[in-house]
Amino acid sequence: MNTLGITVCYLLNNKRPPFLETKYFYQLSQEGKKKNLQIIIFSPMDVNWKTRTVLGWQVGSIQRFEKVIRPLPTLIYDRCYYRNRHHYLKYKPYVTRLLNDPQIRFLGRPLQGKYQTYQLLKQCTSIHSYLPETVRYQSKNSILQMLGKYKTICMKPNGGSHGRGVIKLSHENGHFFVHGRNHDNRNFHVHLINENQFERWIQHFVKDTRYIIQPYLELTTPQGYPFDIRILIQKNEHFAWTLTGAAVRVGPSHTITSNLHGGGKAYPLDPFLEKHFTASVQKIKKGIQTIISHVPSFIEQNHGPLVELGLDIGIDRQANPWLLEVNSKPGRSVFLQMGAQQVHHLAIQLPILYSQALLRGSRRCKPVNHHSHV
Repeated sequence: MNTLGITVCYLLNNKRPPFLETKYFYQLSQEGKKKNLQIIIFSPMDVNWKTRTVLGWQVGSIQRFEKVIRPLPTLIYDRCYYRNRHHYLKYKPYVTRLLNDPQIRFLGRPLQGKYQTYQLLKQCTSIHSYLPETVRYQSKNSILQMLGKYKTICMKPNGGSHGRGVIKLSHENGHFFVHGRNHDNRNFHVHLINENQFERWIQHFVKDTRYIIQPYLELTTPQGYPFDIRILIQKNEHFAWTLTGAAVRVGPSHTITSNLHGGGKAYPLDPFLEKHFTASVQKIKKGIQTIISHVPSFIEQNHGPLVELGLDIGIDRQANPWLLEVNSKPGRSVFLQMGAQQVHHLAIQLPILYSQALLRGSRRCKPVNHHSHV
């Protein structure tokens, strides 16, 4: 029986099994069983290189995760999530050793942070107009320069997810106004009355987290609800990119992010666009289609192989699409929340079908499947 290894970062609490995404991995294991593909979940730190074995977790005969020792898989699906830079650096040597092993193939090479991904995508002329300007936060001056250019700006952790630590910042008559989510994903507002006070506050807020700065885009419905569009594209068993599904995530009216972890809700794309952007649906869809058809192949040519991508697209009040984020380890719960059971099932099936095709030995990779339309 073939094996697919899934690498994860273990949690520090006493949860059993000790990792996130247990529901997804259980579903993958069930899907794998149908295709004669066993799945083992393990930490990159738990590889015994002398015996080339891993201590990990597998769904056992009683349909629960149990601890096992298995041969080191030759095919690996990377689902490591790093809490911060320190956490990433702790795992890095172990992950690098797996990545560099000549007998191991990864389904996809993970993308780096938001800034590095922006620098990569900036070279793709076809999507240039869909990328918001992105600079690294280095000091208070980086913020003041961007505030001089744009009335309001947005700051995000370079490697963060789920909307944690995202803030909106404006500057008026020497005062600074901050609105966003703290690192525990709680909503907050701060008013700072001068530059010194602001500098102390921002240093304390950012600490040693790497941040990026972008113009703040008004990505809300006419009623003021923040939203974005999550597109999931995946490789199929023919090594072609295919559009799995699209969903809209809408956040509470008083917040600046639409993430489901921050209390957002998921809706089907077409009815949402028809309702809120009646006159501009074709313009929006054309922009999304351009992004979908260029981003995956461009990243693969310039970065390395991928298995799937989550594209987060915002639409401003003028109906312009913006590519906000490209995630090489996307979640898929948005489709379940939306009630799209078939799409959710397909999102689980495809990594298994793609893994099987790779294990059969073919290495060919086709471009985006242009028959997949939003």
